[in-house]
Amino acid sequence: MANWIWYPGDFEIYHGMCQNFDREERGFFWPAYWHIADCRHHVVFHASCRLEKETAFRVTAKGIGHVLVKWEEKAPSWFPEGQPFYLEKKYTIGEWISCPAKEIGIDVVIGNRTGLPCIYVEGEVIRSGKNWTVTDFAAPEVPVGWNDMYVRAQQDPQIFEYTQELCRPVSTERVNGGVLYDFGRELTADTLIKINGEERPDQVTLCYGESRTEALDTQLCYLKQVLEIPGKKDSVPAGCASGPEREADCGASPFGRWESGQRYHTKLRAFRYIFVPEGENASLVTVEALYKYVDFPKRSSFSCSDGLINRIWEVADTTFRLASGIFFLDGVKRDRWIWSGDAYQSYFINQYLFFDKDICKRTILALRGNDPVTEHINTIVDYSMYWIISLENYYNMSGDLDFIRMVYPRMESLLRYCMEQTDGQGFIYGREGDWIYIDWAELDKEGILCAEQQLLARSYEAVASVRRLLGLDAEEFDVRKEALLKNIRQFFWDEEKGAFIDSYQSGRRNVTRHANIFAVLFGYADEAETESILHKVLLNEEVAAITTPYFKFYELEALAKLGRFEVVMDTLKSYWGGMLERGADTFWEEYKPEQPEEEQYGMYGDKYGKSLCHAWGASPIYLLGRYCMGVRPTGTAYETFAVEPQLELFDSFSCSFPVNEGTVWMDWKDGVLDVYTDKDGGVLKAAGKEYTLERGKHIVVKGR
Repeated sequence: MANWIWYPGDFEIYHGMCQNFDREERGFFWPAYWHIADCRHHVVFHASCRLEKETAFRVTAKGIGHVLVKWEEKAPSWFPEGQPFYLEKKYTIGEWISCPAKEIGIDVVIGNRTGLPCIYVEGEVIRSGKNWTVTDFAAPEVPVGWNDMYVRAQQDPQIFEYTQELCRPVSTERVNGGVLYDFGRELTADTLIKINGEERPDQVTLCYGESRTEALDTQLCYLKQVLEIPGKKDSVPAGCASGPEREADCGASPFGRWESGQRYHTKLRAFRYIFVPEGENASLVTVEALYKYVDFPKRSSFSCSDGLINRIWEVADTTFRLASGIFFLDGVKRDRWIWSGDAYQSYFINQYLFFDKDICKRTILALRGNDPVTEHINTIVDYSMYWIISLENYYNMSGDLDFIRMVYPRMESLLRYCMEQTDGQGFIYGREGDWIYIDWAELDKEGILCAEQQLLARSYEAVASVRRLLGLDAEEFDVRKEALLKNIRQFFWDEEKGAFIDSYQSGRRNVTRHANIFAVLFGYADEAETESILHKVLLNEEVAAITTPYFKFYELEALAKLGRFEVVMDTLKSYWGGMLERGADTFWEEYKPEQPEEEQYGMYGDKYGKSLCHAWGASPIYLLGRYCMGVRPTGTAYETFAVEPQLELFDSFSCSFPVNEGTVWMDWKDGVLDVYTDKDGGVLKAAGKEYTLERGKHIVVKGR
């Protein structure tokens, strides 16, 4: 079987560029405000093979170019003696090419000024695949990029192929002089507006909302489109937009297109509700949605004796599937951008839900782009370091050393870019144009920030680990890490407060949860310091609470790591359960329990600026799987793994989780635990004992 092939990383970079140009806000587009990498536009693919008989092949390409075939022949008399003589012939793209039974070389030269140069080679013997190499004329040949999604000549790797499902409203309601269409759940979908008969309205206004409140607010809803309907005498060519979106050349608008003048097909948007304020028009049109998604497999399940926890799992699953497509996105309505901090958490959630390696690789490559480094990922210093750390995490999950080897040069170059902005103590600081984020919280960011230094130390650790995997010397980064940790403790540990402070330069000795959470998670606090952090910070209500699911993820992981499962469960039910009480059917970007309901959808000074379906809201999946059910790798790619369920948390539960290509199932009922797996290498820890898990064999344990 043949595959479409391209320069490695360029498929992801090209689609990442398209994704980061997709943000739409109140009638205009907002391409991401950071440097956007582009794919290469001129490459040469190469293959060599020895043919036992004459054979033919054909090249299909996206771009322009030619095919060159060469083979060695007997040298003519005029050719210098002792030198090999080659016959070369060039062919056009698309023609069948016949090759003699010889050792042949094939070069396919492709240029694509506006898109991704890629080829598909089909033949009985000669086919495109991972055995081909490619160069961009500036660097030596490298193995091509490819994936199993594109295996037919008729496909176009420049178009990502979603699974599609036609959805109709589950209810319509006449309200405020118009009609509200409710699709019953949030979707990422194209809207289809069909004219039902000869009678046509003058226009149809579409007001979108993740919430009912937003859709009904015709003035401030985030996504809104007014369609001017062509009349009986108007001639609207297929694919031509009309009204405010109509373009001078009558081509398709970026907001959508008319199909034969009878149906309007909008761009992809996220919504649950659509409000049409012109109520008299409702009977003249049909409103439907073409739901587009990546059909990730169902690799895990969870249900227990606590109905609220079950609902939290279900909503987290829905949230995460909506935010997972070509890449891990942040929110599906507002940004639709690829953010490194959101993606970093998504890698962990994915490990306990889909266990899909390809979306991890696509996201990693799209975020990083190409060398040289010109700015921090998403302009955020901490997001660059999350990207660095994510490579070690991805290897531990997948064991995919080939991918790590391919991307490692970009890992080191990004770390060295970070190292260029460190001071005499080895502390990283923000330069002009950099964003020091960490979280939406009142951190003391005057001067050097402690949490950033802990991420830098963890980045040194990750690079050193990867270098050892690749057989490279890691001493430089080990030394830097130890020196940095020594200075972090000297400058940021406050003995009186028993915690790490945000900034030593401001003099305020401000304590927030963030740096202290990292110290616990990364193992950078000793036993006494950890105990102090637990009681003086994590369990101390006088320290400002975290309001985003983003950092709740890290806080609850730290508490679970310290065995405080009762706090974890209480927080899951109060925080994520609190969103459900407010009517959430997907989890939000931020939740403040004390916030009045009329303000709950606002953020960034925008009444509807809050994302109501945000990837980092799905962290209960990871917390339940990794800590409450205790499923974790103890060797690379789950070659060995542990299962240690916290039985005291539930009267009963039934669950399954991926362990790389395998699965582990657990049932707990009436004081009996039954564990089964289809993969060797596991150890069960339950009721104070350890049991070896063997493929196909049930382990039954009685009592807690």
